[in-house]
Amino acid sequence: MDKKIIILAGAITVFAAVIIYNLYSIVSVKQTVVENNLPSKVKDIVTNQISPGQKNPPAPAPVFSAPLEKAGERVTKKIFGQYITPQNSPVRPEKFRGYHTGTDFEIFPEELNTDVPVRSVCDGKIALKKTATGYGGLLVQNCGLDGQLASPELGDGPISVIYGHLKLTSITKKAGDALPLGEKIGILGKAFSSETSGERKHLHLGIHKGSSVNILGYIQNQSELSGWINPCSLDAVCQ
Repeated sequence: MDKKIIILAGAITVFAAVIIYNLYSIVSVKQTVVENNLPSKVKDIVTNQISPGQKNPPAPAPVFSAPLEKAGERVTKKIFGQYITPQNSPVRPEKFRGYHTGTDFEIFPEELNTDVPVRSVCDGKIALKKTATGYGGLLVQNCGLDGQLASPELGDGPISVIYGHLKLTSITKKAGDALPLGEKIGILGKAFSSETSGERKHLHLGIHKGSSVNILGYIQNQSELSGWINPCSLDAVCQ
């Protein structure tokens, strides 16, 4: 009797193994058929899934960054494209009139008498460094746009970036020098001094299309704004 039970159990085991094998074969065939009939883009996703232990592909390098620490938390009294007059200006007294070509980043109250570092928003070269009326210390940088690198020979790029109201003596580099993304340029100028051309302590950031240097802080015709870029439209600049 025991021998019959053993034989029966063995037969059941073999039968079950055959069924499991056949089911596995059917599933494998169906999976192959499904994958072979997937659209090529979907098939690539299915067949190229990251296996355990495989690292994710590296994220693309950033093209732009913020010019000041906690840029997204700062008040911007004058924004890009805003029409400013002595009557409607958020800054009093106001001596300018026209469409604002950049974004003004204000300081925090505790920064009035402390050094506020200004950093490069893109990768490029210094095109101009000087004292200018309306700005005090001014630096212009030629950069690329959307990942296009500035020319290593001339420093020309698709955009020119204007940093206004800087303490010029804090900038150690000169025109023609490389200015990598995120590198410290210098510090903001002292409030209501020659370093800021008599203005409050803040950063004027303007971005002009093309490699030609244009440092106008205000323009009189709204249509001319097409030659400028809203700094806050670029990733990370106002964050």
